[in-house]
Order: sequence, then structure tokens, then C-alpha cells
Amino acid sequence: MRILKVIVALLIAGLSTLSMAAEAPQFEPWAHATEHSRKGPVTTDYLLGLGALQKIHGRWAHKHSEALSGELTSVTWQLKEGFTAEEAFVWYVEQLPGDAQLLFECEGRSCGSSAQWASRVFDERVLYGHEERQHYAVWRLQQDDATWVLVLYAVDRANRRHFLRMDLLEQDAAERDAGSEPGSE
Repeated sequence: MRILKVIVALLIAGLSTLSMAAEAPQFEPWAHATEHSRKGPVTTDYLLGLGALQKIHGRWAHKHSEALSGELTSVTWQLKEGFTAEEAFVWYVEQLPGDAQLLFECEGRSCGSSAQWASRVFDERVLYGHEERQHYAVWRLQQDDATWVLVLYAVDRANRRHFLRMDLLEQDAAERDAGSEPGSE
């Protein structure tokens, strides 16, 4: 009977370990920023922009995009006076692992309308800024047995406030195993 209890305890411990989500990639926070907002982690469907925003048949959409599912955490930082959004962007890019795969990147007006990024993509109006002073990029990260998608969006506003947005999505394992990895078309 005692052996049966030990086996059951080991099985329960093993199942709880299997059900735990993979540890998220860690980034050293930038000292010159304060957190403006945070959402998640939450299980959600996520439309990953892999192209500039443009009007297509009268509607704003990414030139290329992929629908993903997974655990999403979003953080927006406001940068302290005297620092630009691009400086914060570079701070986080330099922390990416060497095997991070860049899926898409745009800068300035080539990204499309800053107002549309702020309202339609990120649903955060403080991200509306100068179209020539925006930077967007998407990477795929592999860590342990998990696939992560990292999105960074930096923008400088007309009122001299600067913001950086980070979306980190752990792609749903079933979706990933079915071969739907971002940028794999």
C-alpha cells in the first residue's frame, strides 16, 4: 500500500511539472523607464503583424499577418525625460539570444500609420506618435520546449514623451506542434 501511495505521489508531481508553462524569456529592465501599463499573462488569440500597416480594400490591415494563440503578456513603458524610444528599443534587442529569429522589422513611415498601430494593433492610444519616429520588430525565440514571439514597438510622441511596447506570446503547444510557427510560410 505504501508503494502505491509513493507511485501516485510521483505521478501527481510529474503531471504538475508537465502542465507548468515554460519559463518566459527574461529581460533586464531598462533603468530609464517606468511601467505605464501591463496586461496578462492571458490566454488569447493574437494577430501577429508581419508587414506594414496599410489600407487594403478600405480597411487597415497588415500587409502580411498570422493568427496565433497562446499566453500573452504586454507591457508599455514610458521613458524618462532625455531618453528616446529608440534607445530603449536597442536596450532590449541587445538582450536577445543569438538564435533569435527576426521575422519582420520596419522603421519610420515604412511601418504605416502610427495612429493605426496605437489604436488597432495595440489598443493603447499613448502609442500614437510621429510616423517617422516609430520602430516595430518581431522575433521568434526558442527556449526549452517552448516557442515565443517577441514584438517590440517604439515611438516618440509630439509632446516629447517616448514609449516602448513589448508583447511576449508563448505560442500554444498544440498550434506549434501542428506546424503553425510565425514566419514559417
